Amino acid sequence: MSEPRLDLEALLGTQSRTYKTRQVTEDMVQRPIHVAIALWDQPWKSAQGQKIEGWVIAVDSKRARFVRRGRTTHGDVVEQTIAELVDALDNLPGKAWIVTGRRQTSLRTALEKRGYLVTGSFSEKNRAGKRASMQRKKDDHAAQREAKRTGEAPDTVKTTPVPTTPAHWWPQFAADKARPAHDDVVRIATDASSDTVYKGSMCFVADNGDYQLQTKKTSASTDELELESLTLALKYLRKVGASHAVIESDSVAAIEAVDYILSGEKSRGSRNNREQPRRNNRRRNPRGRTWRGLSPGSRSRFDQAWRDLNGQCEVKIRRVLGHAGDPLNQAADQIAYMGLRAIAHPLKEARPTLKHGINKAIKKATALAVHSVES
Repeated sequence: MSEPRLDLEALLGTQSRTYKTRQVTEDMVQRPIHVAIALWDQPWKSAQGQKIEGWVIAVDSKRARFVRRGRTTHGDVVEQTIAELVDALDNLPGKAWIVTGRRQTSLRTALEKRGYLVTGSFSEKNRAGKRASMQRKKDDHAAQREAKRTGEAPDTVKTTPVPTTPAHWWPQFAADKARPAHDDVVRIATDASSDTVYKGSMCFVADNGDYQLQTKKTSASTDELELESLTLALKYLRKVGASHAVIESDSVAAIEAVDYILSGEKSRGSRNNREQPRRNNRRRNPRGRTWRGLSPGSRSRFDQAWRDLNGQCEVKIRRVLGHAGDPLNQAADQIAYMGLRAIAHPLKEARPTLKHGINKAIKKATALAVHSVES
């Protein structure tokens, strides 16, 4: 009698559908108006729900380039953001392409209902994205400082218990059989997934079919696990003896953390050339405190893995737009997500299904990667 086997859809869930919301098309790029909307929030005693929320709307068109900002304590940030957007675009001719943060589902849904063309993730092809992202950080940090200065910062942050599913097992899978030739450039995509309560997963996928999936009990943020995934990729490069590599991540926070760690600077260290090869010829010590929610331990592990490659491998770390059709990124994202969901199912049922899902994702990714190179 065969063992019961979980259906693959139970591990994929709605994850595969998210790619459609983040794909960038030529029609989007060619539109005369580019808009980027970034939202932020901070704890605030007197606000509804004890949270102040803000928005940044950056607009880039031939006629005008500008940024509009605002904030609310009434819990209606989506409504106010859209009202501000309508006013901002009122006198600009042509159609707009809007990008939002990938976790802003409510905002994206509201925009789509009003007929806007929206991508659910910031894209480097959107001309307004960088300005919106930079201003969001400034406003977010300014609100945090103001809350402390005015006494609006809560004395204690209230936490609501989150229902959790039991952990039946902790998937750990890897394949590192391929050995690159000395002059080969190894391309790797990394990704991570987390419920920020008690479990997380990290993954990388190389263009030669090698990969690693690691899950563990942790309350770390997805941003921190994205950095840990980069660390896993660095360790892999050392193990297989690679001399040249490109590592791609769709996490802006992880890439900013890399720049912070390698530069040792507190504020504008992220201005290193990410697209330029980083030669491992200097030792950098990360700060010994939490930085933007990333623990000292996660930063130290990356720093150590980076230094361990000193003199062996020339590594380029760069950003790729998530959920936009890149085969390796899609495989890494899918495997990390499946690994996280598999934890909640019994090992005997979930293990063969997860293994099948991984093999399927790797096979598709490597085939598409080869095809894109050949074409």
